[in-house]
Amino acid sequence: MRDAYVKTLVEIQDDVRVLIGNLEKTLEETKTALFTQNLDKARIVRDGDDQFDEQIRGIMRKDLTVQVLQSPVASDWRSLMGTFRVLSELERIADHCSDMALYIARILERNPVVKPPEGFKEMYEDMQSLLEESFRCYLEGDDEKARYIGDKDDIVDADFERLLPRLTDAIKDDPADVASYVDYVLLLKYMERTADHGTNIGNWVLYMKKNLLKGDNGFTMD
Repeated sequence: MRDAYVKTLVEIQDDVRVLIGNLEKTLEETKTALFTQNLDKARIVRDGDDQFDEQIRGIMRKDLTVQVLQSPVASDWRSLMGTFRVLSELERIADHCSDMALYIARILERNPVVKPPEGFKEMYEDMQSLLEESFRCYLEGDDEKARYIGDKDDIVDADFERLLPRLTDAIKDDPADVASYVDYVLLLKYMERTADHGTNIGNWVLYMKKNLLKGDNGFTMD
């Protein structure tokens, strides 16, 4: 019985590792679609969300089954609960990739195509770097680095505050392309939200490793 329990715990971690690998590829494909103006790739990402939903629900079922049927010890229970919450964050990140790809496709389907504003790629890469760091913290159980993911989120927030006025001005100054600039505003917001989910993953790593929740004494992430 114990062997089956340990085997399932290992399977869950292996499944999450594969899921994260797939999500990293999707984040890169979303970036490629936006900054190389690849409409076909945007449509692939837009339509690919169902595969993540199925993958995530399968892992969640395993996780809940162990929690309910195996009576895990406290440290294992925290790991399982934390993983369940991380899976919810990963699901939202996958959803946001699909949503971003929808707006990218809309921009690219218009004529003329409006290119991403200056600074947009920098913000995407800051968001992507934050997510990759949060993924590594989860997979490696690195609670020390997880404490500083909030610093990266501050950078993404600063990018947002810098870019939003530029897009607002573009909407006023270029009424012919207002639809595309509005879509860029939505993309901007989705990038900010996606980074927030990466920050949440860092929070759950701290819970799993140190039994700390945001607001507890000793929680110094932000």
